[in-house]
Amino acid sequence: MIIKNCRIISESGISEPKDILIENGLIKGIGTFDSIDSYDAHDNFVCSGFIDIHTHGGYGADFMDATEDAFDTALKFHADNGTTSVLATSCTSPTEQILSFVECAREYKKHEPPYAKLLGVHLEGPFLSVKNRGAQKQEYLMSPDTDSYEFILKNKDVIKTVTISPELVGADIMTKELSECGIIVCGGHDDGIYPEFMPSVNAGLKHLTHIYCAMSELRFKNGARNVGLREYGLIDNRLSCEIIADNKHMPSELVNMILKCKGADKTALVSDSLRCAGMPIDNRLYKLGCNNADDAQSVKVADGVAVIFDGSRFAGSITPIHQMIKNLIDSGIDITDAVAMGTSTPANIIGADNIGRIFSGYTADICILNEKFDIIDVFKDGELMCIEH
Repeated sequence: MIIKNCRIISESGISEPKDILIENGLIKGIGTFDSIDSYDAHDNFVCSGFIDIHTHGGYGADFMDATEDAFDTALKFHADNGTTSVLATSCTSPTEQILSFVECAREYKKHEPPYAKLLGVHLEGPFLSVKNRGAQKQEYLMSPDTDSYEFILKNKDVIKTVTISPELVGADIMTKELSECGIIVCGGHDDGIYPEFMPSVNAGLKHLTHIYCAMSELRFKNGARNVGLREYGLIDNRLSCEIIADNKHMPSELVNMILKCKGADKTALVSDSLRCAGMPIDNRLYKLGCNNADDAQSVKVADGVAVIFDGSRFAGSITPIHQMIKNLIDSGIDITDAVAMGTSTPANIIGADNIGRIFSGYTADICILNEKFDIIDVFKDGELMCIEH
């Protein structure tokens, strides 16, 4: 299989039209090739399929529904928007619901879905602060003692990332133990100051979950000004971060400031999409988390963003990675940086060394886009996907 006449977007720039040779689902070469089995990209933009390391769902489904149909539906939402790889994300819930979600993900990974690929899961909670819990349910928050997170260690084959509040008592020990098992520990939904969260940073904290959203900030405490995690995260090169660039969670000026400090190679785009993403915009209420949970948080869409039912705070987004890249480009961010933030950067953050780039030897997950950066077609593992625009 050959994809011909591709203007390939990479960290180094945009290439002149080239061909991409694909064999057995992998990119085998970039150059000039001939074959009867070919697809003509007509000199359009070509980049890696997008990678979303923080998403709760879409098209009416939440991964916490813990059914094959829900996973299919949510992953179709992402595939239709050019995202080819996903970390399914939980929310703070009873442990048995989280375990059902994890087990569903484990079983789902055993077969090849017709939509975006499931790379594993991201646990967002339940080890979060009360103050900055956001839309997470307070009654299910937990403290990070060994017994409470043992279930994570037992499921390290599926759980790839875990978001915790790094200032909580015991968070540094939890961070060390999870990191030693190969799980990436992220800081977020916290209420700490520098002396409180630094033990976890030094124990192996690697990433900041939706920086500047539900995150501690500079404040006066104990007779002194102390930086919060959002400020500290900008200056420690050990930490990567993610942003929700939906033009709602943060203004373009803030995005530019973060990029000036962290760079595109340390800043990933995430959708943080909820089940209401891709659904008709009306006044209906949706559940955050398992649809069968009577006490699940109710959310709605207002002014282009998901908010909790009373409108008092954000709950997540309805914007896919593809649209966020367009938002960045429209705000003046270089196209190569914007694309990297939705492809190679998230791949690097989670240690996925075979996706996120149009390089020889990488998986042939590929997006074809026009001059307006609208999606034309999407390939997964070298096969043209059936998507809805």
